[in-house]
Amino acid sequence: MAIHIPILIIISPLLAAFLMLLSRKYKIILATTSIITSIVFILTLSSQILSGDKVIYHLGGWRGPLGISLVVDGLSFFFSLIALGLGLLVIIYSIPERRYGRTYYFLLLISLSSMIGVIYTADIFNMYVFYELLSLAVYLLIAYPKTGVTLWASFNYLIMGGVGLSFFLLGIGFLYAMTGTLDISHIAERLPVAFNSSTRMVLMSFVLIATGMGIKIAVFPLHGWLPDAHSMAPSPVSALLSGITVEIGIYCLIRVIYSVFSTEAFSIIISSSHTILIVLGVVTLLFGASMALVQKDLKRLLAYSTINQIGIILIGLGIGTELGLTGALFHVLNHAIMKGALFFCAGIMIAKAGTRDVQGLSGFSRQQPAIVFAFIIASLGMIGIPPTNGFVSKWLICLAAVEAGYAVLAVIILMASAITAAYYFRVIQVLFSGPPKQSSVLIYKGEQMIHGGNFFRTWTIYILVAGCLLLGLVPALGISMVKPAVSLLLSHVIP
Repeated sequence: MAIHIPILIIISPLLAAFLMLLSRKYKIILATTSIITSIVFILTLSSQILSGDKVIYHLGGWRGPLGISLVVDGLSFFFSLIALGLGLLVIIYSIPERRYGRTYYFLLLISLSSMIGVIYTADIFNMYVFYELLSLAVYLLIAYPKTGVTLWASFNYLIMGGVGLSFFLLGIGFLYAMTGTLDISHIAERLPVAFNSSTRMVLMSFVLIATGMGIKIAVFPLHGWLPDAHSMAPSPVSALLSGITVEIGIYCLIRVIYSVFSTEAFSIIISSSHTILIVLGVVTLLFGASMALVQKDLKRLLAYSTINQIGIILIGLGIGTELGLTGALFHVLNHAIMKGALFFCAGIMIAKAGTRDVQGLSGFSRQQPAIVFAFIIASLGMIGIPPTNGFVSKWLICLAAVEAGYAVLAVIILMASAITAAYYFRVIQVLFSGPPKQSSVLIYKGEQMIHGGNFFRTWTIYILVAGCLLLGLVPALGISMVKPAVSLLLSHVIP
């Protein structure tokens, strides 16, 4: 059974999703059990992966390029553990809401299974197929409340996401036309030969794939879908979108750049891509921070904050050194934890206050002091104040920038952090000012109604906040998860 672990990790939530359609009573048990099972399967591989090895599974025993393979290495292990870990907390957070029926949990499991498929597949076309399935599931999750704003946000996401994946598919088509294979490792072997005779086609395939992933990541100015989708979706779905789904696009971009275009023949492409990542990262960072500063809607503020943090990750990836990659990937983990906690807190705040407007949350600290404390800790992490995890990853990226001769990038990150502090402290000030407002528990703009027993919701927040502090105080725990992924990426870099 051990040799089949990679496919079992994908099948477990997928099987539970379809079993759920046959049962009305056991949707939550099926959902949580399937994700826990997949996490256990992943953890059984941890010692092997963290030691630098990788696990390859050939579906049906057929090896590439004819067959389809799944690969669990340092990079895919890291991203899959984040996806399933936060995915499990999203499911638990959703438990108190009775309106989340079988369809909701079915879509959650389909989306999580698709994420793992994207992460593990060694076939670039199947990466597209799984990503398309993920996008459809997320589209329906955004529209789940079935209100005008959520339907518009989901439609916008569908159109923009469809355009992004179309670019991605066209890029794959060019690669297949030049190499005659869809297996990523075989494309990397054959592409240098094609580069000599079809230079423009290789460059075009790179541009198409990078542009497609830029839309999915919401890099400025391709970010138009993100603020509506992340702010109008139900709060657990917002946490899923911001903490995991956007980062799947980052994974695809990293995998393609370092696995397909990493040989010496593409040194010009690689050097250009690092420069482009830095420039786009800086623009995205400053744009996201500036837009979040002027938002009055709490969830929209958090949505633009996601764009802000994506910029920081892109800068770390663009620097491209061992320290820069370590900081960038560590920030991927930290962002998933911090933004998950913030959207979970926002869900409770909006439910209790009856409004999404920041000013309408005045005095909330007297109603829910523990939730406000959790919100503060996660906010400090987003700003980059010690002893939170966000400080460590930002510090690593700034240090990498200085060592690589890009001291100006460190200054820009500090400036953006000051803007981040301004808009988060504005929210915190409102939470502590004025008398608490008494209002209905019905959530504004079509969000769901919270019923009694918020035990599941509060404890998911406490777990994430504990993660913020633990990784801030003992960052070696997170860096140990990142190191195998960084080593893998650096092994593809031509000195």
